[in-house]
Amino acid sequence: MRKIRIVLADDHRLFRDGLRRLLEMEKDMEVIGEAEDGDATVEMVSALKPDVLLFDIHMPKKDGIQVVKDLKAMGCSPRFVAITAFDDDDHITALSSVGIDAYVLKASGMAELLSAIRSVYRGHSYVDPKVAGKLLSTFNRRREERDLLSRLTPREMEVLYWISQGLNNGEIARKMVLSEKTVKNHVSHILKKLDLVDRTQAAVFAWKRGLAQLSKEDLLLVGKLSD
Repeated sequence: MRKIRIVLADDHRLFRDGLRRLLEMEKDMEVIGEAEDGDATVEMVSALKPDVLLFDIHMPKKDGIQVVKDLKAMGCSPRFVAITAFDDDDHITALSSVGIDAYVLKASGMAELLSAIRSVYRGHSYVDPKVAGKLLSTFNRRREERDLLSRLTPREMEVLYWISQGLNNGEIARKMVLSEKTVKNHVSHILKKLDLVDRTQAAVFAWKRGLAQLSKEDLLLVGKLSD
């Protein structure tokens, strides 16, 4: 029987040692590596190519969320299982936004973790029952926020993107090959459609919704920006 190959990433050695012993008691699992910080995790996963990465969100040098982003950018995508002590909305939202496969609380039992590992290995997702309700609420809230963005035209979406990058109207006009007056009109429409007061609020809105973190090329690929 082929075993599930696992890499553990957590900055607490005592936690890793205990978890490793428990996992290796399972006949269908083996721990092939351990890392104590984000940089080491990326290097190890890239080299060993495990089936599953068990990782903590908060690690030195690079947090778990950035680890997931970096590995996906490299084309290296094991099944990602976050093991964390945090169940607040901010952490849940951040993890769901990068596309992890499972979310397990450290306060939960071993049965939940084993279920998560086996589920993701089979190609399914797993959410700790203790946070399932919060995750659903987060998804619903993000869908409502996406609905707000859908009110904008492609041109307005692009203007909002450049606002979030700190550009003024003149700079945006040069980027988009538009008149400054046209950009000013777009900004007014954006504020009205999103019920915002000023461009600072608009920039915050874009950052919170993940628009600002994308590159222009990424937005073009999903049809967010005009040609």
